[in-house]
Amino acid sequence: MPTIRYVTKRPSDYYEERSPSPYPLERSGVDQCFGCSTSNEKGLGLRFFRYDDGTIETRHLTEQHHCGFDTVIHGGIQAAILDEVMGVAAQSTLTHEALDLACATAEIHLQYLRPAFLAEEVIARAWVTEVEGRDIFVEGVLLSSEMVEVTTATSRWRQMRYEPT
Repeated sequence: MPTIRYVTKRPSDYYEERSPSPYPLERSGVDQCFGCSTSNEKGLGLRFFRYDDGTIETRHLTEQHHCGFDTVIHGGIQAAILDEVMGVAAQSTLTHEALDLACATAEIHLQYLRPAFLAEEVIARAWVTEVEGRDIFVEGVLLSSEMVEVTTATSRWRQMRYEPT
């Protein structure tokens, strides 16, 4: 039976450190977002960065009240972080004219590979794999501070035809 370190087959330098640029969110309607708003005092307050290849990244040190089992980040918080970074990646594919239209999560599938610990900063990265009409397909990963995969995700996003009121 394989041990947990053999869950993924990525080479050790696959997630090597690179230098991303800040990627500010430029759309309305996210002032109170749990994940990305800096105005929501109870939210995660995520900030985003973009690599030259289009990959979006966020880093987060989760607080104690977000724990699941003892010192492990609750799976729902991990899902929220991945949902946010994947949403920003999906949103980044929209044309300038459509930037203020929302992209909504249509599907998300997560694989929890190993524990993500509260005491460590986690790094979430996401990249678009395909665009088909209004559907945007995105993959993402939550990494430990040692750049080890802890959770992977795939998702499908749907661009809205109009901004919800």
